[in-house]
Amino acid sequence: MSEKKDRFRECWERTEIIRQYQRMLYTFGDTELGYLFVAQHSFLSDRTVVRRGILTVKKPHILLPGSDGPEFMEGFQDEKLPEDAAYIIRSMRLPYSNISNRPLSQEQIEYEEPDEVLEKLDKELEAGKDRETGLVKGVSDGMTVSLMRYCLGLMLKSAPGNVEHFFEHTRRQQGRPISPNERVTDEDIRRLFEAGQ
Repeated sequence: MSEKKDRFRECWERTEIIRQYQRMLYTFGDTELGYLFVAQHSFLSDRTVVRRGILTVKKPHILLPGSDGPEFMEGFQDEKLPEDAAYIIRSMRLPYSNISNRPLSQEQIEYEEPDEVLEKLDKELEAGKDRETGLVKGVSDGMTVSLMRYCLGLMLKSAPGNVEHFFEHTRRQQGRPISPNERVTDEDIRRLFEAGQ
């Protein structure tokens, strides 16, 4: 395994999602995801780095047969998914979407251990009833990998609901709304995808 792959895997495995966006990603619009990234300082073991930013997940394009799934754009230029990871993501059949990262401020240095900083930030978010800001722990030089993992996790969680919303929207446009007791089946979704080919 190459050094780059090893580093990617290490950063991926050392990522912990402490808090995540509590809603489903939008089906018919862009979703902005605020985040706080926390990691031990690269050189000073008694200090913690905190970075704030916004991830933008562009409106998913569900009916794109053979698409490569999510594409990481602005703010992710220095980080590419290893080929085997990209293959696995394609096989999940996630909707195609552009994802970008916009830092909001310079990194802060806290004079505490990462777990103490995480606990403090988690309590602040809870007290403010903030259900939209993600709190992510990772490796200082592996933030983009951690943010990739965070985004992909949210996309996986949202994909079934996104497809169902899209299906309901399509049926409504065709004048065949789904009744409250009707379920969208796997067969319905398969036909929907075939119709887009």
